[in-house]
Amino acid sequence: MRKTVVVTCPSPPGIRAAVERGLAGSAEVTYLEDRAGNARTEALRSASGLLSFFFNGEVDESDYPLLEDLEIFQAISTGLDYFPFRKVPVGMVLACNAGGWAPQIAEHAMALLLALTRRIVPLHNDLSRGAFNKEAFALRTLRGKVLLAAGYGGIGRHTADLAAAFGMSVWALNTSGRTDGAVERVGTLGDLEAFLPGADVLLLALPLDRNTRGIIGRRELERMKRDAILLNVARAALVSEKDLYDHLVANPDFQAGLDVWWHEPTWGGGAFETEYPFLTLPNVVGSPHNSNRCENDMVAAAECAASNLAAFFTGGTLRGLIRREDYID
Repeated sequence: MRKTVVVTCPSPPGIRAAVERGLAGSAEVTYLEDRAGNARTEALRSASGLLSFFFNGEVDESDYPLLEDLEIFQAISTGLDYFPFRKVPVGMVLACNAGGWAPQIAEHAMALLLALTRRIVPLHNDLSRGAFNKEAFALRTLRGKVLLAAGYGGIGRHTADLAAAFGMSVWALNTSGRTDGAVERVGTLGDLEAFLPGADVLLLALPLDRNTRGIIGRRELERMKRDAILLNVARAALVSEKDLYDHLVANPDFQAGLDVWWHEPTWGGGAFETEYPFLTLPNVVGSPHNSNRCENDMVAAAECAASNLAAFFTGGTLRGLIRREDYID
């Protein structure tokens, strides 16, 4: 029987062309925005695969029973911590868009890192006040420093490759403790505490699940170098908000580059706010969870996600497989 994919997110022509390229003829495509009433219901009921950007906002909860025979759910987004695991039928395979947004997020991570090591923000602020303070800050080079990528999937690997071009050594933590990537050391998350003391930069590129929530707290921060740098381009809740703030205040040579926040409007999470005044600290640089944005970002991500569906339907290697048990206690 011919496979069918239902795309649930708004799909202008560029997105539709990207989905078609990614599927490469492996399935027929229906766009949910083109269907209404019984036609919409039948499209969901007969789908082999579902391709969504933000599933919760695109498919009504009342429609979840229609997905009983769905073979695979493929996200265009990277993380699936928002997904209603307890409510959808249990038979479907779940996949995130591993690598779909990685190139630009890696660039953004390096931008945060360089802004911190070269003290771009405070120097700019000095200039705006008319102060030409060339010697105001001790600037740092990346050459010879160690980047520890906690999460060595698409984002971690892309960032590590850029860091290596700056002369950094790369250590990596992943689920298997093995990699064919160009790293000097590799381990699993169980090795985190052993790796932390030697890292100059800790990159968090992990999914947020019940195993990783709060993985960085006071104990882990205290094991790091006093002048280390924490970069978080994944999910804020990987880190204890209070513990990070307290550590930054107590250790002014420690720095943090944050693209993700504990209270932000992404995924309908309410207004942006911080319980602690991170952005008043001179050792913090932040951005509004926009590391994934660039020209043609959604087009590239949709094509990458659709190509993963094609691999599933044709017996290829599926990337970004998600295990429900990692999200449900």
